[in-house]
Amino acid sequence: MNEDRLLAVIADMSESIEQLKQCRIILESKEEDETSIFITYGLKQLFVESFITVEDFTSIMLKELKRFKIGIDMRQGLSILLENHIIDERQNDFLNAARLLRNRISHRYKEPSREELMAFVKNQEDSFDEILTVMKRQLIK
Repeated sequence: MNEDRLLAVIADMSESIEQLKQCRIILESKEEDETSIFITYGLKQLFVESFITVEDFTSIMLKELKRFKIGIDMRQGLSILLENHIIDERQNDFLNAARLLRNRISHRYKEPSREELMAFVKNQEDSFDEILTVMKRQLIK
């Protein structure tokens, strides 16, 4: 396993989680105005960035499992991680929900509202932390 790459992914995920939490807290205490629009944009970008980090982790794990293929989509990748007990069913559900939300942001199709994204980040704080723990567990193996 490329341990240096995994360490970088863990560092990126740790930073992304902390920034998502901070951004959400700021937005919760701020009325929507001209400046909050930029913070909301930042929240969306941080969310997308955190999911890109999950994609990097998935790629590392698929290569480790010798299941990586060019063109495999994230849904398939998560399914393989689930089959191989890297993630559990609840984590798989969380990551698939995050994947769909990320797609809505990235493709600007039915983009989530500020409130919807803030609620997801708040309600799933433990899930984000669990995924970070899953990543860290791979260093021990």
